[in-house]
Amino acid sequence: MQDSHIWSKLHIYGKKVVLVLVLSVLSFQAFSQRDRSINLPDYDNRWLHYGFYLGIEAFQYRLKYSDLFIMPEMDSIISINPAVTYGPVNIGFVINLRLAEFLNLRLLPKFGINERKIVYTFNGNTETQIIEAVTMDFPVLLKYKSVRRGNYRMYLIGGINPSVRVGGQKNAGKEDERLSIQDSDLSIEFGFGLDIYYPYFKFSPEIRFSRGILNNLSSEKNLYNKGIERLTTNSISLFLYFEGGR
Repeated sequence: MQDSHIWSKLHIYGKKVVLVLVLSVLSFQAFSQRDRSINLPDYDNRWLHYGFYLGIEAFQYRLKYSDLFIMPEMDSIISINPAVTYGPVNIGFVINLRLAEFLNLRLLPKFGINERKIVYTFNGNTETQIIEAVTMDFPVLLKYKSVRRGNYRMYLIGGINPSVRVGGQKNAGKEDERLSIQDSDLSIEFGFGLDIYYPYFKFSPEIRFSRGILNNLSSEKNLYNKGIERLTTNSISLFLYFEGGR
């Protein structure tokens, strides 16, 4: 039940992201109809490209209750529910290496400011634990491209994303009054996008899904941690890439 609740919310947000992506592509396509020429015809033959990207994210923890949650000592807590949060615009950099005609290696270091929320329902009241962090992500992804059609090319992308907390506030309060999490994480990421070639640069809207594979919960044993056995990260992101063509 908890998993379905989490993914239903992310699914709703995912539909909004897909709509934004479709509208962006259609607007760029309409604009490009004015010029039928092939832009940057030799772009994909170069072995190295650089660029930058912007991204927005919808995030929600995936939670598994511990056996202690049903014990008498935890009777004061009725439920523990992750909440959906939306991050501010993050910025990252692109290092693209050509491995083969249809395969690229993408190194995408990213700086992000994140806020995560978990709502605890007690007898008679609720309390929201807010985890704030400044993180550095280091996605290493493979990009599999389709055949180029004019100034367009679809692609699939997937790989891993190590992440480390470099600043911010895990949570406010004393050690025994807050949820405690780890400073590092590792996620599997996959998604799809569209390369659009312009005379001087390449623009690529992309939707990417991320699922954490490490337990993000720390070993701290207090009221907020004891009811949880496993805490993993889940997100849906929209990225806009800008890569130079000269």
